[in-house]
Amino acid sequence: MEQNLNAERVHNTYLGFNTTRMMFTFGNIAAIAVNVFGDLDSSAKIALSSFVVLLNLSSLLSFENELKQFQAISKDGSSENSNYTNVGASSSWSGFRIFCALICVIASVTQLMAINA
Repeated sequence: MEQNLNAERVHNTYLGFNTTRMMFTFGNIAAIAVNVFGDLDSSAKIALSSFVVLLNLSSLLSFENELKQFQAISKDGSSENSNYTNVGASSSWSGFRIFCALICVIASVTQLMAINA
């Protein structure tokens, strides 16, 4: 029973992480396309800049939440004799969280520079 619960938690966390990843990727691609192909006036640039900041901030918060859940699942299951939980328990979750934070910040800053150039 406990293994089924952990498997369901892992599955739901993967779905959440992949949804966030797709939102981050396609949202930023859409913002780049609007900036490149659109003839933006100053108010449209402000709106697009706001969208980019909100998109990347929400992605950052969601990535942080999902990675904390992965870390908790790996700690909860570390008593099991499972390769998945043993590898998860020894992973550098803080490194993953820092990497996701850097990617979100870099995406925001570079797009804001491109939009407002």
